[in-house]
Amino acid sequence: MNIFNRIIMIMLLLFLIISSIVTVVNIYADLFDWGTDVFGRILYFGENTNLHIMALIFVAIIIISMVILVFEFYRRKLKTANIASVKGGKAMITARSASQQIEEGLAGLQHVSNLRVNVVPKSDGAVINIFARLHKGINVSEKMQEVISAANKSASENLGIKIIRTNFTVGGFLPKPGNTDEPEENNGSITSQSKEPTDIKTAEDEND
Repeated sequence: MNIFNRIIMIMLLLFLIISSIVTVVNIYADLFDWGTDVFGRILYFGENTNLHIMALIFVAIIIISMVILVFEFYRRKLKTANIASVKGGKAMITARSASQQIEEGLAGLQHVSNLRVNVVPKSDGAVINIFARLHKGINVSEKMQEVISAANKSASENLGIKIIRTNFTVGGFLPKPGNTDEPEENNGSITSQSKEPTDIKTAEDEND
């Protein structure tokens, strides 16, 4: 919708809202005769129409018009992360696309299931939140560090995003592939954080 059409739409909505408010007030306050009479004729109301029903109709018009007016001004802003490796200009990637790209880069890791990545753009970079389940019998700390390192590499080298912090939350443990006798464990979660993509420190595990 171009600017001219938006202006016309906003003016019409404001007219409906103001006129309906005046009409509802006039139905009960009876300030002047023309308000209720004009809108009553537009809606083909007879003289014996219930005034309360008429008031409810105009209240509904006010609410609907205000909702449409809000959506006219509201435009959903895409969440984008800046690509720091580009020089001489400004390049960005949507958070959703970056999350999908990192997920694809982590898909080949062993003993990691139900992987989900969420990139949160910040003013000075981006935060990567990773959620997954690990298989039993592995070194959890080493596996978490492997996942964090792979995510940071994918984000910084492949996408050129400056990483502020990487959070990895383990939502549970699954039996090893091929072993269906062991029940699934999902009683808690383990969270690990990494602040630097290039020189990653040892992950600290926290048992909730």
